[in-house]
Amino acid sequence: YANSPSLAAVELINEPRAPEVSLDALTQYYKAGYDAVRRHSSTAYVIMSNRLGSPSSPTELFPLANGRSGTVIDVHYYNLFSSDFNNLSVQQNIDFIYQTRASQLNTVTSANGPLSFV
Repeated sequence: YANSPSLAAVELINEPRAPEVSLDALTQYYKAGYDAVRRHSSTAYVIMSNRLGSPSSPTELFPLANGRSGTVIDVHYYNLFSSDFNNLSVQQNIDFIYQTRASQLNTVTSANGPLSFV
């Protein structure tokens, strides 16, 4: 796929789970994966998915991603799997997105940081 003009990005793994996957193990995996992609493509984005679960942080991959060109942090925000949203109206769900999720996105968005996919 490296020579295909349609190759835009490679996501190395989707939704690794914390604590089953340690940050150290994930970092080592992402370093090796990034290097493997770069051996075949200098232009494809390399997407690194944040861990789901606890303990994890939406910015825990920033030190790794900031030192590598063409990296993207993939963040996942789920309302679907939390009972907190079951009794909210449609408008309350929308308000939550604008108020709380917008603030969370500001955490993973910085002028000098990696790109983010949501």
